[in-house]
Amino acid sequence: MMSGLLPILSKEWLHIVRDRRSLLAALMLPLLLLVLFGYAIRLDVSEVAVAVLDHDRSPTSRELVHRLTSDGSVVVTHTPDSQAALDQLLQQGQVRMGLIIPPDFTANMESGQTAPIQLIVDGTEATFAGLALNHVGGNLGWQVQGEVEAVLAGLGRDELPGLHVRPRVFFNEGLDARWYTVPGLIAILIMMIAALITSQCVAREYESHTIEQLLVSPMSGLALMVGKLVPYVALGVVQVFTVVIAASVLFQVPIRGSLITLSVATLLYLTGSMALGLMISALLKSQQLAMQVALIVTMLPALLLSGFVFPLENMPAWLQAISWAIPARYYIVIARGLFLKGVGVATLWPELGAMVLYATLMLVLATSQFRRSLS
Repeated sequence: MMSGLLPILSKEWLHIVRDRRSLLAALMLPLLLLVLFGYAIRLDVSEVAVAVLDHDRSPTSRELVHRLTSDGSVVVTHTPDSQAALDQLLQQGQVRMGLIIPPDFTANMESGQTAPIQLIVDGTEATFAGLALNHVGGNLGWQVQGEVEAVLAGLGRDELPGLHVRPRVFFNEGLDARWYTVPGLIAILIMMIAALITSQCVAREYESHTIEQLLVSPMSGLALMVGKLVPYVALGVVQVFTVVIAASVLFQVPIRGSLITLSVATLLYLTGSMALGLMISALLKSQQLAMQVALIVTMLPALLLSGFVFPLENMPAWLQAISWAIPARYYIVIARGLFLKGVGVATLWPELGAMVLYATLMLVLATSQFRRSLS
């Protein structure tokens, strides 16, 4: 087997190296997509355009607005002078939120009475509206608590009576959304690009009419498949190394777990995804069709049913059942566990077992389909 395997390995490697444009695209595409999606996909509130209708126009109301915008997540872009003007700004989409401060705001604050303010949010994007309300509402709540505690301090009291919550965030202390999205994005990119680059292997042999040379060779189907797969797995390792370094350098995502565990899990995931692409190529025998099918089979399920963007717990039961068959679901748990939590094999063994099963199953199916294709 080895005497026949080395020529195939050499042939595939020479094909990769000589096609400079495809090699450059294969090496740069994961990095470019990571940078693009890493900066584009934001699950937090940032630079929200707000219109402030301040009827009070006092130092107290201006201080309230200043505190609200001090962290940069909220930006005051308009200061309308009437309710009608504020409504028009919201209808035209020039602002996403509106803050109305009543004329007796300062007087009520100084007299110790309730000082209501109104927060209006554009609800056409329900997800954004919920995030914005939680963020701004929480910000205002902390300000009110600070004001009350200042008054209590003047009365000789240290804090509010009753329940006092002291929140503490583990694993992502700054609540940086990129720390959450980038490890999941790596899982999506590995599966998609790995299947794409191997979906051309067998189909290329059919379209260039060199499949007959493989048919008359003394090598087995397994040797042919391994010979075609190994060079691309090596290329995939370089791709993964590039995106992991970029995640650490560009997005400051920490790697707190074992690099060995991450490497083993990634190699299994990469091998299974490339075997999937090879199986699609052997089945369809057309480079263009194989590329399209590989993109659909890998990208859509990995994006929608892996828990990368949408929580699996919020999906219907039948979709949750389908998600158990999505390999990206398990690799995302491994990636986030190793990048952020620093957990080990004792915690991640179910997901690592799923990676072993995925790689084994895809190799068996790809070998079977490759043999049928050759026969």
